[in-house]
Amino acid sequence: MIAGTVLRAAFAGLAVTLVLGGLPAARGDTSVRRADCTATPEGANPDWGAPIWCEDFESQLDRENWFIYDSAGHAGKGRRSPGQAFIGDGALYLYGTAKGTTAGLATRYVQSHGRWEARIRLYAGAGSYHPVALLWPQQGGGGVDSATGEEIAFLEVIDDPERQRPNLFMKTPDGGKEGVSGELDMTAYHTYAVENTPNGVVGYIDGQEWFRSANSTQSPMAACLQLDWFPDGKDRGDAWMEVDWLRIYPMQESQ
Repeated sequence: MIAGTVLRAAFAGLAVTLVLGGLPAARGDTSVRRADCTATPEGANPDWGAPIWCEDFESQLDRENWFIYDSAGHAGKGRRSPGQAFIGDGALYLYGTAKGTTAGLATRYVQSHGRWEARIRLYAGAGSYHPVALLWPQQGGGGVDSATGEEIAFLEVIDDPERQRPNLFMKTPDGGKEGVSGELDMTAYHTYAVENTPNGVVGYIDGQEWFRSANSTQSPMAACLQLDWFPDGKDRGDAWMEVDWLRIYPMQESQ
């Protein structure tokens, strides 16, 4: 286990605090950033072609591409603060304190169907913190329920201080709920991805399918990276989430 205070000190000299003001929701636009998306980073699926949008976290985030949450925390508990997100050494770091001050952010770029992929590493920490990479409706808001009832969390870690049990959870417009759990050492880097089409959803870890459903979401969705605080759990403390890169791909014509 890497203690949060030790990790934070290690990056104090190189991390840039994200000071961009933002909204607690992904009220995105459809502007497309194609620059620097041609290279295929480690862990990316080479069969998915060129992404339509990407982020490599090499420099301070552009407010035209991201919303940095500045709001109450999940279910109104704790606080999501821009001061808890850092850029350093080519990665994004989300840090949650023992008192519930944490971080979250969402892309402004949205699309209804396509593919989303992120390379993420977690650290053993408080089970009261749930690292999440998810798709959330464009007008969804920062609360517990989305405005359309839709959500695809293609990585969610629940009450798991050692970060060994990944989950995928999906809610569809008709009120349906589906999911899957697995076993994986998430303290090493892994690539988590989801394909959402009108014909269904497929979830991947390191390019291997681990979830499939004939149901899907239909609304414009933004990619969100969150370290959510659930203080009702017995395991308190701090936590870190590290993101190497994020890629968004268009839906292929064959789909």
